[in-house]
Amino acid sequence: MQTRLERFTQKARAEPRLQFTALMGLLSEGTGLHASFVRQDGRKAPGVDGVKKDAYAENLAERIADLSARVRRLGYRPKPARRTYIPKGNGRYRPLGIPSFEDRLVQDRLSRILQAIWEPEFRDCSYGFRPGRSAHQALARVAEVITNEQTQWVVEADIKGFFDHVHHDHLMRFLGHRIKDPNFLRIIRRFLKAGIMEDGIFDATLEGTPQGGLVSPVLANIYLHYVLDLWFEKRFARQCRGKAYLVRYADDYIACFQYEGDAKRFHREMVTRLAKFALEVEPSKTAILRFGSTALRYKARGHKCPRTFSFLGFTHYAGRSRTGRFVVGRKTDGKRKRKKLKLLSARLRGMRSEGGRVMIAFLRRHLQGHIQYYGVSGNGRSVASYIYCATHYLYKWLNRRSQRCSLNWKSFGEVVRPLLPTARIVHDLYPVPKWKTQAGSRMV
Repeated sequence: MQTRLERFTQKARAEPRLQFTALMGLLSEGTGLHASFVRQDGRKAPGVDGVKKDAYAENLAERIADLSARVRRLGYRPKPARRTYIPKGNGRYRPLGIPSFEDRLVQDRLSRILQAIWEPEFRDCSYGFRPGRSAHQALARVAEVITNEQTQWVVEADIKGFFDHVHHDHLMRFLGHRIKDPNFLRIIRRFLKAGIMEDGIFDATLEGTPQGGLVSPVLANIYLHYVLDLWFEKRFARQCRGKAYLVRYADDYIACFQYEGDAKRFHREMVTRLAKFALEVEPSKTAILRFGSTALRYKARGHKCPRTFSFLGFTHYAGRSRTGRFVVGRKTDGKRKRKKLKLLSARLRGMRSEGGRVMIAFLRRHLQGHIQYYGVSGNGRSVASYIYCATHYLYKWLNRRSQRCSLNWKSFGEVVRPLLPTARIVHDLYPVPKWKTQAGSRMV
């Protein structure tokens, strides 16, 4: 049996130009809010209200009915997000906004409605926070474009503090292209203006969407859809002398070009384009570099080695296959690897009082997650290196649970090492060469 939201999604896909004038009934629907409750993770930290999923589950039917009524009559007002900080591994911290539990339910419902409306409209170059798309697909697309589409120049770019600088007026104007329900837009603006609570002090939010909010990812995609994706594909790429491609994951993106002039022009016009919408690029993460099959020939003539670029946690470099063909090589970004190991060591150190079994189980889960993301073609050596370092940290902190050394290296290898995963490749991201897929090829 189809839910009301599923029927709405089908209608949005069937009529991509339809403007929606009555969305409050869908937002305040009790069954939909209950489904949002079921999707919430009970282990999440509470917001300013201190309520977690288990506590909210008491008298759930009455709570959902009351929340639905308040949303319907516009009596619902979001609470400020609780500000917390997560370490970035280099001595700095990233701010994170934790919404209250009721706000999670409404934001989850909002994000699904917005996703249903804009998903048919989003461009193929966008991969972040979209159903059926992942970071590995974005990485595979970058390799495909560089290998098969005559890419010789790459512009790597990152927007400086994007989630903190989303301009509310521009965002509401973008939402107004498809949504004509003033009450629905009013609820979204209330979330944008809800503010931050830190150490008991309220701080109003005049711009940006707090990282941690369930509705922030889809709002970010809508914002960059109009600011960057449409502008690049509909206007800039059509004026290029050669081929031009964009691959974006959230606020991190790569632009690939056939000719140097197009790459330099994009860098100039991109800065101007972002400035119109109160955004700016991060200079330390933005560069133009020669990258492609000619980069290896450039190196062979005695020039410096081709430069590398970082994208989604991987350092990309120009390499060769076993048969001598150009390939896009990847290895775990060195800075990110060192940060993760430093945080891992601190975490294992803090778990010493919980027992060795808990420490081993935690590291096993941690390494499985690391392999699942970083286990891509060509990165086996970096993954093995990370596992080796993480295993040594475990050995170190297991032996510092007391003044007496509990394990030597031989017993550690016999008892603990078999419990930990080994390096393996999970994702094959090498593209099929273009000559293998041409008409008449035996490889088709």
